[in-house]
Amino acid sequence: MNKKKAMLLAAGFIMIVSLVTFGFNYTDTAKQNESDNNKAIEASSVYPLMEKDWAINYRVKKQRIYVENIIPRFSFQGNASEGMNRLDGYIAVFINGKWTMNANKSIFILKNMSQGKHKITLQLKKTDGSDYGIKKNIYVHIR
Repeated sequence: MNKKKAMLLAAGFIMIVSLVTFGFNYTDTAKQNESDNNKAIEASSVYPLMEKDWAINYRVKKQRIYVENIIPRFSFQGNASEGMNRLDGYIAVFINGKWTMNANKSIFILKNMSQGKHKITLQLKKTDGSDYGIKKNIYVHIR
C-alpha cells in the first residue's frame, strides 16, 4: 500500500469516528435539552401564584369604578384546560371592609359608589370559597 492510500484511509477512519461520536453526542444533548425543557415546564406549572403576579387597572368615573384584573395562570371559567395547570375561582370584593360582591370576570364595574374615600379590597378565592391567601387593596376618592 502506498503512502497516499494509507493517508486517505486514515483520514476516512478519523472522519467516520468523528461523525459517530458527534452523532451520539448530538442525541445525548437533544435528550438532555428535552429533559431540561420538561423540567422547566413542570417548574412553571407548580410555581405558586403570588401577589406581585396580579396587576389591577382601575378608573373612577362619576360614581362608578371600572376595574380590570390581569392574573396570569388564573381562570374565572373553571379549569377547562387541564394541561396548563391554571388556578380557577373568583374575586371577592369588599368595600370599606364589607363584602359587596363576587366577581366572576376579570373586568367588572362597581356602581353607585357614595361620595368620599373608599378602600376596596379584592381577594382571590377558589371555586369552593376557600381563600388563595392573595389580596389587593385599591384606595379611591369619589367626588
